[in-house]
Amino acid sequence: MAKTLDDYLKEITTLAGGRDLSTTWYREQIRKVVPKRIQEGTLRQMIRQGGPSTRPIYGIMNLFYYMPKYEETLPYYDTFPLVIPIKRLPGGFLGLNFHYLSVPLRIKLMEKLLPMTKENRILGWNRVSKFRLVKPCVKRYLMKQVGTRFLMIPDADMPLVNMMPLQRFKKESYRKVHAESRRMLR
Repeated sequence: MAKTLDDYLKEITTLAGGRDLSTTWYREQIRKVVPKRIQEGTLRQMIRQGGPSTRPIYGIMNLFYYMPKYEETLPYYDTFPLVIPIKRLPGGFLGLNFHYLSVPLRIKLMEKLLPMTKENRILGWNRVSKFRLVKPCVKRYLMKQVGTRFLMIPDADMPLVNMMPLQRFKKESYRKVHAESRRMLR
């Protein structure tokens, strides 16, 4: 049986032994513990095992399978977005997909957002739009195009999951997507 996302998180937190370690240490452990390329079938299985919600949970990270309606017109897209939904829209929602940022930029954005989630403040568009790093991450998702349930990532696990290689870009490599995102931020 394939490991679940929770299995990977438990293994890494056990290695930490309750110590407050650096981001670099966690990134190294992720490189050792989590396969560089988790198969799409394994990702779908992880979501099925841990994702009881048929709707996105606002204010926390959600992982799900997504196939965009207009995929043929998009230069690239992520089929397993790691998203914090920030606004309800007719037929879907607006969300921040962290996969569009490189890991160091994901960490910087998470450092700005985590204090708000810990204060139980709603991460809506008005709160997050002031952060420059959200620009390449803001994406619209249509509920009819979601192909799985939503795997909810608890606040405590968001920084760690954010560093995992879960992105699945189509049409371009993640390196090309991250380079494009850096250009948008200039």
